[in-house]
Amino acid sequence: MDLSLSIVSFPIDEQTASDMAQLLEHLPSENRTVLHPSLWRADESRGFAVIAYTAEDELIGFAAAADMVGLHHYEWSLFVHPDYRRLSLGTALADGVAHALAQRQAESELAAFVNNSDIAAFMESLGFRPDFKEILLSAEPLPSSSLPEEFQVVPYAGEAEELTELLATAFDDSILPILEHNMEAPEREIWLFKKGGQPLATATLLTEEDALWVTAFAVHPDQQGKGYGKLFLKWCRELAFKRNLEKVLLDVETENDALHVYEKSGFHRLQTISYWKRETA
Repeated sequence: MDLSLSIVSFPIDEQTASDMAQLLEHLPSENRTVLHPSLWRADESRGFAVIAYTAEDELIGFAAAADMVGLHHYEWSLFVHPDYRRLSLGTALADGVAHALAQRQAESELAAFVNNSDIAAFMESLGFRPDFKEILLSAEPLPSSSLPEEFQVVPYAGEAEELTELLATAFDDSILPILEHNMEAPEREIWLFKKGGQPLATATLLTEEDALWVTAFAVHPDQQGKGYGKLFLKWCRELAFKRNLEKVLLDVETENDALHVYEKSGFHRLQTISYWKRETA
């Protein structure tokens, strides 16, 4: 079969993005997240797709890679139409990703796939090893209710020093480039959960299709165990309800102690995403 592979940078043209979306139309929405569909056409997005067409102009597979926070660190995944998976097309797409990453002088990469044994064998055949896993969690939006009087949830309004201290204490300094990106990206909303004017927790929210994503969620370590995280997550679910969204999503590493907080806050597990790193000599 004659196939043509090409590399296109984000934002992708409307027709190609439509072909990609059509290829994924029967894939559960939560399985599409690793392919970054919200970034394909976004003006400020950094990334690319490797696309495979037949001679009849039918798109039968693609890989999508995104520089999520502008640090030359790319996360990528790929999808091949089930009827064409015996053609080693996945390997060709992965080779295309490696070529494009080299062209862009990427500093690091991670491949992300829904966890299953077939994918594991494929990634190992490409010379990748497992790095870590994340659990994708979902909760339904909730009708609005009032926070207790002493608490407020307010949009970020320039409290850079307080926000930086909160996140660096909850995580470590590696979170700071992500914070900088969240501050600059217009589609990302930073919110602060306060008591008496003092920030206790923060989250960055992002709307993708019918879902509200909760990212960079942190409760100051000195304030953990007091139910503030549950209150804040409840507020996020209520915000999704106000915006007529269908679900609230977040992901967390399997070893993260916060997993039980999310589950006690009404989030349930959808799937596990495995991240793979290329073996180095």
